[in-house]
Amino acid sequence: MSVTNIADLDIVRIASSLGTVMSYRAGDAIFREGDPARDMYVVLRGIVEIASHGRSIESIQPGDALGIVSLIDGRTRSADAVAVTDVELAVLDARTFRYAVEEVPHFVWYVMDELAQRLRATNAAL
Repeated sequence: MSVTNIADLDIVRIASSLGTVMSYRAGDAIFREGDPARDMYVVLRGIVEIASHGRSIESIQPGDALGIVSLIDGRTRSADAVAVTDVELAVLDARTFRYAVEEVPHFVWYVMDELAQRLRATNAAL
């Protein structure tokens, strides 16, 4: 049982309206391990692969986010993110992310759920 039901949160609509929509072609790097963190991303369409040291960690699907950890802690990217298919992403910069966390109902629960999913995926990849 989860703490809250975030199923009603239309993250694709919220992220699209708050962020900048960008497109990437299959094979394009969205970011690389060691890159500075300036944004978080919500997948609107397509699949993004997260890998570290050449090892696949997780495939990110529409409605899922990537880049949250580095945006929160201010450290460099801890993994590579590469478009597996043609991808459309909503890009939220740090200021917009903070606004969403503080002002958009249930957005913080979405972030915590995404962080929990990333932790579980990383643990499973070990």
